[in-house]
Amino acid sequence: MEIKFRDFGRHKVIEVAGDVDLYNVSELKQAIFDIVENSDTHSIIIDMKETSYLDSSGIGALVAGQKKIKLKGGKFALLNIKDEVLNVLKLATLDQFFTIYENDQHISSL
Repeated sequence: MEIKFRDFGRHKVIEVAGDVDLYNVSELKQAIFDIVENSDTHSIIIDMKETSYLDSSGIGALVAGQKKIKLKGGKFALLNIKDEVLNVLKLATLDQFFTIYENDQHISSL
């Protein structure tokens, strides 16, 4: 898994490439928590355009990240999710839990 950061207006975007699984999920969770704890951003967007696989530990990291930023009054969203990954979220009915954007054009409403 590879993680990159970028700003999109007032939002902090974490770009995640590759598999998000038990072996590397701590990197993603730490990246999310570092932003929440060490920056003044009020919204985090996880760009999953290059994410090819997400297991239950990856889902857990996303849920924990959303809860963490919401405790600070912030917002959390997922972006550019491939069908394979979206199907995993749908199976767990988490597509209703997360705010999900198809592309960058819809982010402004966050």
